[in-house]
Amino acid sequence: MDIQYRIDEKNLGSFFIEKEGRQVAELDFEIKDNILNAYHTGVRPELEGQGIAGSLFDEMVKYARKNNYKVIPSCSYILAKFRRHPDDFTDIWHRNQDEPTGEACGIKPGK
Repeated sequence: MDIQYRIDEKNLGSFFIEKEGRQVAELDFEIKDNILNAYHTGVRPELEGQGIAGSLFDEMVKYARKNNYKVIPSCSYILAKFRRHPDDFTDIWHRNQDEPTGEACGIKPGK
C-alpha cells in the first residue's frame, strides 16, 4: 500500500492510504508558523495491527524533518510514539508548558 500526501490552501493536510478507491488510513495535520500539528491518526478496523499507523507516522516524521517543521503531537497515538522514544524526536518535538495530552485526537483545528 502506497502512502499518499495532500495539503490544501489552508495548510490542512493528510498522509493517507487508499485501497480499491477507498481511503483506509490517514494521519491528519495542520501547518502553521513552521509547526505541524498532528491531530489525528486512524486506520480502518479491518487493517488494524498491520503497522499501517506506524508507516504513516514514519512518513510524517520524514516530512517534518525534510521541511524543518516542529511537531505538536495532539493525537494520542503520535504522542505515545514520541514519549516511548523521546530522544529520537528531540529535533522535531515542539514542547512547551501547554503541551497537548493527546486527548484531542480527532478534533480538527478551529473546532
